[in-house]
Amino acid sequence: MSRRNVVSKPRLSKRPVFGRAIGALTFFFTLGLAFAACADETAYETVSLGQGVYSFGTYAARSVFVVTSAGVIATDPVDAPHATAMREAISALTPLPVRYVVYSHAHWDHAAGGQIFKDEGARFVSHASCMDFWRRHPNPDIVAPDELLEGSGQIELGETVLRLQYHGRNHGDCMLIMRVEGSDVLYVNDLVTPFNVGLGAMPDYDPGEWVRTLEELEADRSWRRMVGGHGVPVAPREALSQRRRYLQALMTAVREGMKKGLRYEALYDSIQLPQEFRDMRGYDLQLRRGAERIFHYYNMGW
Repeated sequence: MSRRNVVSKPRLSKRPVFGRAIGALTFFFTLGLAFAACADETAYETVSLGQGVYSFGTYAARSVFVVTSAGVIATDPVDAPHATAMREAISALTPLPVRYVVYSHAHWDHAAGGQIFKDEGARFVSHASCMDFWRRHPNPDIVAPDELLEGSGQIELGETVLRLQYHGRNHGDCMLIMRVEGSDVLYVNDLVTPFNVGLGAMPDYDPGEWVRTLEELEADRSWRRMVGGHGVPVAPREALSQRRRYLQALMTAVREGMKKGLRYEALYDSIQLPQEFRDMRGYDLQLRRGAERIFHYYNMGW
């Protein structure tokens, strides 16, 4: 097991921002394509995002892979059926081998199932902090990484550079955000499920650090699209901004309720958020659970 040289966090680009009209057209066009492509939420699909970048998976779980002149970089195998289907999708595009598999983070629902790639000689990469999680929570279906990052880093394969951005603790403490150099697409696993409130219980999330990470990603104006670890194949950057606003609105509502003396069930039942969030998938089911989670964050510090 080796450790890659750590590179500093990528500088934020100063590229011009599209005008509002163009931005709105891009938003609705991308959103329409995403939901059309995801009409059957159980079928594996491969969606080309340009520059050799592909979104792969189902609504339930999604990965990214990158086809280069010297081989393929895959991410998050998810489980054996997902990894097998992703390998078949790669084979349909190129005869080149998978050279690397990058784990976005340590959780089993994204990191399991990669043996098919190990069998062909791929090297597995993760942040070093994932090892602490796997030592505490071992899973025989997770292939141990060959290379560990201490911070941000990159993988160079052929003429392609895959940037691996580390933003500290947020969802666990080993999350890597990925982006091919020159591409406008971020791979942001679990921190954003586009246009979806996600799991209200927020397992293994630090809400404050989560918001901080999303703000740091928003500050970089050089990317326009994102792929999440669940949900539609691709979404505009507004999906990330919406998720950040949702979290901040939820945190504000809970904090204000606590100031009024509300606790537990009375507090959870009182929470309603602005109309802009009520069409997000899972809002009615997850809002109360989210309020409970944020109450514990403010009441117990976790």
